[in-house]
Amino acid sequence: MSLTIPVPPRDTSPPSSVEAVSPRSIIEADSDPSDGLESCDTSTKSVNQSIFDFVRENGRTYHRYQAGSYPFPNDQFEIERMDLQFEILKVLFKGRNFFAPLKDPRKIFDIGTGTGKWAIEMGNTFPKAEVTGTDLSPIQPEWVPNNVKFVIDDANEEDWMLDPMDYIHTRLLAGSFEDFRDVIAKSFRYLKPGGWMESQEMMTTVYCDDGTMSPDFAFAEWTQTQDQAAMNLGKPLRIANKLKRWYEQAGFVDVHEEVFKLPINSWPKDPQFKMLGRFNETNLLDGLQAFSLQLFQRGLNWTKDEIEVYLVHVRKALSDRNVHAYHKIYVVWGRKPEENELGVPSPPSQPTS
Repeated sequence: MSLTIPVPPRDTSPPSSVEAVSPRSIIEADSDPSDGLESCDTSTKSVNQSIFDFVRENGRTYHRYQAGSYPFPNDQFEIERMDLQFEILKVLFKGRNFFAPLKDPRKIFDIGTGTGKWAIEMGNTFPKAEVTGTDLSPIQPEWVPNNVKFVIDDANEEDWMLDPMDYIHTRLLAGSFEDFRDVIAKSFRYLKPGGWMESQEMMTTVYCDDGTMSPDFAFAEWTQTQDQAAMNLGKPLRIANKLKRWYEQAGFVDVHEEVFKLPINSWPKDPQFKMLGRFNETNLLDGLQAFSLQLFQRGLNWTKDEIEVYLVHVRKALSDRNVHAYHKIYVVWGRKPEENELGVPSPPSQPTS
């Protein structure tokens, strides 16, 4: 059963932007690994009130509704990290919130809306549209544009969408579902003919183009450990590079894929990528505990003390500017065919290596 939260508008002015880069292009490293800064590692309610009684575990809080189905916290520290993460991607995407060629959408649906910033900005961009954001946690602001609403709901359930949509959006939902193909299939079913779906997802694999990352790089090893924990729980993390194929298999046409590079810290020479890396280092350092606690405890049977000791070396590696590492961010969008439309071939995927 869905719970609707009637939810002041936030500042939606776009930050400065940088050019998207091909995943095969090289980001030039700064010859001086020193950042010039110190390390970043110091890093309404008409619904049932019980959903605000968050689960408390390991000094963090987690969603009460469908407790345990999403392994990451929802406390104020995590809310601030998610808001920073939103701004990082906004800059990386040159100020864009979406890539699908939207014209005049009237119904927009955001699955796993988080803090709701994306939905709020879309409501301001398309004032004639009805924007609905769903999430397991009621952590969205109370005052939003009149055309935006938030619903506490689980996208794993069958009744998560009732009206045909013009545009459905997902972002950074890896590890939330046993099979993300189910979300894509449901979205295809609930879209209007000609409607668009778009997914923006990070590949958790750590990449390096210049050989500065050793095989035992602790941050890369952590991502592998995290991936194993998620697989043990049946909710895989490494889905980003499969999205285009899954869209096509679900019946979407005109499917596109763009891949962006996001440095893990401020190692690049280019000042805009250096700035992105600096903020992403903060984002990752602030998130390491959140990304590890439940996954490692439930998926690997580690204790909290074991996790905290392990993360000491991971944090040190993450801030090492001599290692020129980055993540790939995949953006995939596709269109549901018009009625009686013959299938339209999708453009070829960009190389991913």
